[in-house]
Amino acid sequence: MKTTLIGRLLLLSIGCLIVLLPLWYWAAAWFAAPPIWLAGAVMKALFPWAESWAQHGVSATLNTLVQVRVHGPQGDALGELAPDVSYPTYGYGLVLLWAMLIAARLTTRTPYWWLKGLIGSVLLIPVQAWGICFEWLRDVALLSGPSGAAWLGYPAWATNAIAYGYQLGILMLPPVVPILLWLLFNKRFVAALWLEAALAGAPRHSNAQKTIKTM
Repeated sequence: MKTTLIGRLLLLSIGCLIVLLPLWYWAAAWFAAPPIWLAGAVMKALFPWAESWAQHGVSATLNTLVQVRVHGPQGDALGELAPDVSYPTYGYGLVLLWAMLIAARLTTRTPYWWLKGLIGSVLLIPVQAWGICFEWLRDVALLSGPSGAAWLGYPAWATNAIAYGYQLGILMLPPVVPILLWLLFNKRFVAALWLEAALAGAPRHSNAQKTIKTM
């Protein structure tokens, strides 16, 4: 059975993902540095309670001035909140983009695929930083308990906006943006896919018309 263009692309993309994922995870600490830095800089610039940030491998910690109640051996005490975020939760789109670019290269010899990959990698940094920022915000504004909420004093609309931003950052942006970038970088390939689909459907359509006429 002849493999279609979209079928070859999917099979090669899956194969590239299997190869690239372990390599990306091995180097994830280096890939995590730019989005973590950007997220930390944005948080510190926009929120006075964001004191500093630190990277520990693939994790990012935001040190805040937000006071929360902590359970200790000698009773409850107030402590400063320091939420952690894991970069791989938001960074896997980088592997997805490169896997699709390499698959398209192997399928149709698309030019400058490596340059598109570098540009796409840079464009994904703000997307990953968005997810990191909003997970920090979620932990501070929504999961810090009554003491944290009282310390911040945010209105309901602000906490709702944080919840929506977090859902967008964890569910939509990581998988969708790499695919949109791939479509933008491979317009000719996408046109070839549409043409193949149109040509594949044309004979069946004409045969159906002939059957109707003979009945």
